[in-house]
Amino acid sequence: MKSKYDIIVIGSGSGGLGVALGMKTFGFDVLMVEKDGNNIGGECLNSGCVPSKALIHVAELFAKGREAASYGLGGASGKADLQKVWEYVHGRQDMIRDHESLEYLREKEGLDIEIGYAKFSGRKEIEVNGKKFSAKKILVATGSRPRMINVNGMDNVNIYTNENLFHMEELPENMLIIGGGPIGMEMGQSFARLGSKVRVLEKHNRIMSKELPEVSTIVQERLEKDGIDFFLEHELVSFPEANMALLRDKSGNEKTIPCDAVLVGIGRTVSHEGLDIEKAGIKLKDKKVEIDDKLRAKDNKNIVFAGDAAGNVLFSHGAELHTTVLLTNFFTPSPFKQKFNLDHFSWCTFTDPEVCTFGLSEDEIKDRGISYERIDHSFESDDRAITSDYRYGKLILFLKKNWLNPRNGKILGGTVVAPGAGEMAQELIMANQQGLGAGAVFNKTYPYPVQTRVHKMALVEKFSSSISPTIKKLMKFLYH
Repeated sequence: MKSKYDIIVIGSGSGGLGVALGMKTFGFDVLMVEKDGNNIGGECLNSGCVPSKALIHVAELFAKGREAASYGLGGASGKADLQKVWEYVHGRQDMIRDHESLEYLREKEGLDIEIGYAKFSGRKEIEVNGKKFSAKKILVATGSRPRMINVNGMDNVNIYTNENLFHMEELPENMLIIGGGPIGMEMGQSFARLGSKVRVLEKHNRIMSKELPEVSTIVQERLEKDGIDFFLEHELVSFPEANMALLRDKSGNEKTIPCDAVLVGIGRTVSHEGLDIEKAGIKLKDKKVEIDDKLRAKDNKNIVFAGDAAGNVLFSHGAELHTTVLLTNFFTPSPFKQKFNLDHFSWCTFTDPEVCTFGLSEDEIKDRGISYERIDHSFESDDRAITSDYRYGKLILFLKKNWLNPRNGKILGGTVVAPGAGEMAQELIMANQQGLGAGAVFNKTYPYPVQTRVHKMALVEKFSSSISPTIKKLMKFLYH
């Protein structure tokens, strides 16, 4: 193995793999450093996106089976055999590992990979296993870790994060979810569908606080139909005895609830400690590196960041966006380098119903002083929602005011709440990213009755209601 490379990548998750494989494809010498050879693929493959979505799939089958009982199908009851569930989940992970393993990356992709802990030893140099390696650019893609609770009595219960959840030995009778964010809601609903009694503890007054309040309400109501109980504006006090949690509400009232398993989903922690990054001439501020809008360390622009380690967006596809910016800027002169921003970013929470949000939020639109229109469209009367039983669905769109052509304001952002919302929203996300106006949707003819036809119906309803009496008179005149 050489000691000098074009680029060194620390970490083999979504961000690290994206940059390493991209640079290798362009013909550059790449060294990847990963602390654990069994962790290739990072959190997404090993303890995040892949196993969670496989679990959601299995849990949905259980829910559909029980739902089918109301239409005459017998025998759809009982609890899941958790070990059989994990066989499926781990089997799906193994399939993806066929092209994200140490052997595959070395033999098929030709990457040089060093297994061990990397530490900086200079501005363009690291040390691993007593060996020093240097490169023009060094990418830090070391990910993040779950935030943990710290209360009395934690030895009295089995505590899980996403890092050990998918190896749980038995399906819990009573499961406590701490945190009402996406991880907690996805996994809480899944375990409820598998047969656990699930209770959710959230310190705020609603779940999924990054979404609009009406979106949170829809999701909570649907999760309650799966038997989940919610303790909003409550805090965890302690675990006073085996398999019991003590909670306190905002008025100071306390109560105990049973829990033989606790899933902590209260966010992630990004830290650059342990890398000796100061030896690269980089100062830490509150234990973090200051990163500019091109994903470079402000103190040493040859050190770049991707994935959770960048600290600005904690999604696997956020790492993909980082990769795009970095690979573009590596070959772009300074005046024309691309800036990282989230104006067209999107995310999906894979509960049932799914929630997909994209583009600018309403608060961001107001802060920028953009004149806009808001569309709130219920699926109550949508034909497909009626036939497939999701009339609770909702579409929220923000359109830039277009004074010359009111029907063609640019799509600035929005949210879809419905089964399969992540797929439904893709044409809206494309329109947002490409700067298209609402007319691209308004004038589209959809195969009846696809789910996405509701986008056009929302615009038809909006603009039909805004036709003035003067316009109606003019149209009658032109007609006759």
